[in-house]
Amino acid sequence: MRVVTPKIVPRGDRCTRSPAVRFASTTPRAAMQPRRTAEEVLFEHGAVKITPARVVSGGTTDAVANITSVKAATDTTCRVYGAFIVLLGLLLALTRSTEAIVLGVLHAVFGKYTEVVLTTGAAEQKAFRARDEKLALEVASAIDLAIMKRGALLGR
Repeated sequence: MRVVTPKIVPRGDRCTRSPAVRFASTTPRAAMQPRRTAEEVLFEHGAVKITPARVVSGGTTDAVANITSVKAATDTTCRVYGAFIVLLGLLLALTRSTEAIVLGVLHAVFGKYTEVVLTTGAAEQKAFRARDEKLALEVASAIDLAIMKRGALLGR
């Protein structure tokens, strides 16, 4: 690559660049730019994006190289709270208060979450949480596929 420096020509009390000589290069500008390769996107939904190199979920990015395993687990703590509220509502039903029963039933029915848990060498962390179990299982499968693809690329 050959770069020509500009020639400084004095004009009166200031120096200016000569219009005849400009920065020139024998290599086109496009060839000087680093080549960017597009990552293969295995799964994308909302704020979740999974590629063979990284997992982006919400505001966190995890390297697939650091993930050792992935699992989908159902969080039923909301159902326990719902059952407690139903029991409390039954006790309050003696005083003709049915709001707690309705609230407890809704909480018990709709309070189920499915979480995607990533295991790294250091700890476990919850990467994704959804009420839709199918969506959480798709995310877990896509992360599992990313781990396998990364292993295949490295020849493991």
